Amino acid sequence: RGAVPAPHGRRALAMDAIVLRALDTGRIDGPDFFTGLFRRVPAERLLRFLDGTASLREEWGIGLRTPVRPMLATAAELPFLPRRTRSTARDGESHR
Repeated sequence: RGAVPAPHGRRALAMDAIVLRALDTGRIDGPDFFTGLFRRVPAERLLRFLDGTASLREEWGIGLRTPVRPMLATAAELPFLPRRTRSTARDGESHR
């Protein structure tokens, strides 16, 4: 058995929330976003980013290769959105 990886930190969770919200609101187009990201960022660096092992400098470099304005708009609104608690999220999933 392999070791269970450590959970990602707050910064990685925030970046995930920004991308997911930007996709959900339609500020970014998923296929275009990911195609462009994989074209503009070397695969090794992008995989480190997705694994949560990229350096802060690498994360900034990747962030600058995304649609910056839509991502900033999304990041600015996130603190004002209602939060779901873990139990609420689980309860919602159990009804599916």
